[in-house]
Amino acid sequence: MRRPSPRLRLILGLVLVTFLALLALRVAFYFTFLADQGLNRDELWHAFGVGLRFDLRVALLVTLPVALLSLLPGVLGLRRGRIARGLAVVWLALAGAALTLTYVADFAHYSYLAERLNSSVLRFFEDRRDSLLMVWESYPVIPLTVLLIAAALLCGWAARRWVRRFTAGSPPRRGWLAGTLVGVACTYLYALGIMGQFGEVPLRWSDAYFANNQQVAALGLNPAVFFYDTLTTGTRKHDPDALARHYEWMADYLGVPENARHPEDGEFDFARQVPGHARAGRPPNVVLIHLESMGANRLGLYGNPMEATPNLDALGHQGYFFPNFMVPSSGTARTVFGLVTGIPDVTWGGSTASRNPQIVNQYTLVNAFKGYQRFYFIGGNAGWANISGLLTNNIRDLELHEAGDYDAPNVDVWGISDRSLFDAAHRRLSELDPDQPFIAFIQTAGNHRPFTIPDDGSEFETKQPPEGEVQKHSFLGNDQYNAVRLLDHNVGRFINELAASEAYGDNTLYILYGDHNDRSESSSHMGYSESLGLDKHHVPLILYGPGVLDGPRVIEHPASLVDILPTALGIVGLPYENRTLGRDLLNTEAPFYALTFGGNRSQNPLIGLLGADYHMSMQYDGDRPRLYDLDNPALNEPVNEARPALLEQRKAMLEGFYQTARYMLRHNQP
Repeated sequence: MRRPSPRLRLILGLVLVTFLALLALRVAFYFTFLADQGLNRDELWHAFGVGLRFDLRVALLVTLPVALLSLLPGVLGLRRGRIARGLAVVWLALAGAALTLTYVADFAHYSYLAERLNSSVLRFFEDRRDSLLMVWESYPVIPLTVLLIAAALLCGWAARRWVRRFTAGSPPRRGWLAGTLVGVACTYLYALGIMGQFGEVPLRWSDAYFANNQQVAALGLNPAVFFYDTLTTGTRKHDPDALARHYEWMADYLGVPENARHPEDGEFDFARQVPGHARAGRPPNVVLIHLESMGANRLGLYGNPMEATPNLDALGHQGYFFPNFMVPSSGTARTVFGLVTGIPDVTWGGSTASRNPQIVNQYTLVNAFKGYQRFYFIGGNAGWANISGLLTNNIRDLELHEAGDYDAPNVDVWGISDRSLFDAAHRRLSELDPDQPFIAFIQTAGNHRPFTIPDDGSEFETKQPPEGEVQKHSFLGNDQYNAVRLLDHNVGRFINELAASEAYGDNTLYILYGDHNDRSESSSHMGYSESLGLDKHHVPLILYGPGVLDGPRVIEHPASLVDILPTALGIVGLPYENRTLGRDLLNTEAPFYALTFGGNRSQNPLIGLLGADYHMSMQYDGDRPRLYDLDNPALNEPVNEARPALLEQRKAMLEGFYQTARYMLRHNQP
């Protein structure tokens, strides 16, 4: 039997070594993040097979330049050309280092956000100083740098050996017909491997989303391919025809008057006037507290037994608690945008709406608090994600406090500690005329990597329960567990001690909301949100205000981030024009729904609509629709076939919500 030619041995060897390395990393990814999640085994094997085909594509693409150099004749080729041999070695060394960097970043990215590496990481280069500081404080930068250098040197050394073997071998002696047939066959197989499947359409990242499960899909993705796919994805505008089909229903849902609807001219009006009501005494103040990365699954209110949030739990029991509250998209910048504008941030690609200069000019209900002073307190730089542009460009007469404005030291990349932030906000609010109402936003950051516990002389003490115990109840480890405890401690101190000791404290509505959840270990107390993959969206919403609200209430219907400001205006009693996707959670009889936008860096993102009875999900183009009955505690199978009419109704409603949000992003200027 004739041995393969030196060229074929070179190409096959490089492909095989690269593929086996990627295979090992895929197995490591599974055991690191997914092995204990109770996922469907058949779906995992399917996803693993999809992932192997992506890995083969990467291995073939890495080898392709070397294969092409081996085909060139004379001094231009690999056999006789010194320059070509040098290029091959350098290319393989750089490719090895690049893949190492990609997978290091991928593991770190998934560890924090439960998403494979995608082009959204490029947004950190827009805030280079803060991003580099966060990386330095959160990850072992020096060992990882040594690893990258070692990978480049190892790949370069191995490449030299492969090239030398190739040049030392004798070229095959075949006739022109046999050579042509072999060349055509090898080219076809090589191209087929890159395609990933038979047919005209190549294997795409969306093939990993066959199960409508983000964790299963993660196993099927390759971070290098996924990063490139999301990098080349642009944001898309709304579909006018789709919006026109659903406009009347959306107008009914939002309460748009009949005489204000003129869809025939292509302008879809969503404005409606909301009358106010008189309140006895001076108008109440409003303080909105942004709870960084505070997922619902970490609170005792939802059944977590770790007692990490005693203050938030008490506020929830004494005030209005919304157990089914959702943020539309995952990410701090997206939440700030959605809260201020009342529009879910459903932008695509690696950016966020706040970073898009074309849509940063937005109508906001913050300005409807007429006669109120307006404040925003953030411990770090408000230039992050262009938050300052969003706030100062749209909120009239805003007094913004950010890094550099405080008499307190920075404790990490995110600026001053939350304790110092609350102290500064309290001092400023205490200076105000008691008869002058205010609305203030306080954006915390302590419950964020690197989970700094500052040595600020406070009475807070860390705890170190067994790691397995905290991980069993949704925490990644003790560092995150203590960061959640510290955030809860600081919130309780601000409301129950600082504010309660001043005049403004007895006439203030506090609105406490999680901005998103981060990656969580599986737990046994979260029910539908974990089963349906809504963990990153499901966060607490608590309204607390002695003297402002009546007795405690648990309000079960779905609620969304975009509903917060209309609800606050309803409690305060001010009239306003609502041009957002939000509604007053306390004064609307029609059913409520919460839009979720997942995979927001994808080419075909997963969107969902949570109702009181069913959850509907599909990809944005209507593909893979799934309807789940929330009365079924298992939630293991969709009810598409059993409820076909309802499926079509909810599918239409979801498309209406999504297209309306897309439209509002570009058609809701002041």
